[in-house]
Amino acid sequence: MTILVQEPYLYQEEIRGVTRKYRTYSYGEGRRRAAIMVANNSIGALLITQHSDKDAVLLVIQQGNEKYYAASIYMDYNATIDIDLKRIEKILTLIKGEKLLIATDSNSRSTAWHDTTTNNRGGMMEDFVASNQLHIINEEITLKTFQSSRRESNIDLTIANNKMLANIQKWDISEEESASDHNIIKFNITLDKAEGIVIDDPGRLRIKEHQYMEFYENLQRIASVTFQIDDRDWSNEDLDEALSQKLEATRDIQEFTKKLEEVIQKAGKETSGSRNTAKQKAKGKTVPWWTNGLTIMRKKTNALRRRYQRTTSNDALRESRKTQYNKAKAEYQAAV
Repeated sequence: MTILVQEPYLYQEEIRGVTRKYRTYSYGEGRRRAAIMVANNSIGALLITQHSDKDAVLLVIQQGNEKYYAASIYMDYNATIDIDLKRIEKILTLIKGEKLLIATDSNSRSTAWHDTTTNNRGGMMEDFVASNQLHIINEEITLKTFQSSRRESNIDLTIANNKMLANIQKWDISEEESASDHNIIKFNITLDKAEGIVIDDPGRLRIKEHQYMEFYENLQRIASVTFQIDDRDWSNEDLDEALSQKLEATRDIQEFTKKLEEVIQKAGKETSGSRNTAKQKAKGKTVPWWTNGLTIMRKKTNALRRRYQRTTSNDALRESRKTQYNKAKAEYQAAV
């Protein structure tokens, strides 16, 4: 499972509320408004730092013998949309026709993606999508992607290029409570099983906290030899930058990803001193501050939300149930 998020919950400028068994990717200084979480250890992911910042995250994702690019982008309503469209143009230039998936809070409205109106930003987005052979995946359903106590709209878009279009199926807006004005969007990514190099799931290596420095030193040494990078006393960010530059220069991303997987596994094995324990499944850690009380509140809020949304024949009753839902949602958000 891969989760593309805009405006994640932050505490002291760090993303919070995500279980530590997920790999979380974000980039940039200050208030980061975009992130991608990868929940499956069999999915390889590499952050492309040259095209990532506090409002955008770009990953190249390797899933079995298939790969695609995934971008999570927050488009600021108070900034001109041209900035974000140029950002996507640069991504299109980078990927050179490879598969691309974009999830974005576009803050743009258009009847083309089943909103009730089209604003200036929406018109510009329409033109950009059409001229770059991109496709809006959003389907027309009862729920909107954005719902507040005052208004609702479809400003959250799922976008794919020609090569990725057929791989996205069962797009839907979930009725599950998101603790946000934005609803959860779900869809399946079904990748074709073509011939090629298959990277087997190596399992999770157990690296203890006191071994972190040793693991990093092993990783730097092995990566320097494998990718012919100058061996120097680099920080994590420096090494990531060097690998990203190598990735941009390579003609075979699949082979690059395979080598990187091998580097990480070799560094982990040397650090842990084990060649067999990698296949043992580690239990994921849960979010430490989550309580049974929050679980009960979430279930109650979900129930009130479903009751409100399914009340369509009685306007007075629908408004009353909407008020009850909004009150429960506000209490739940405050508790979280």
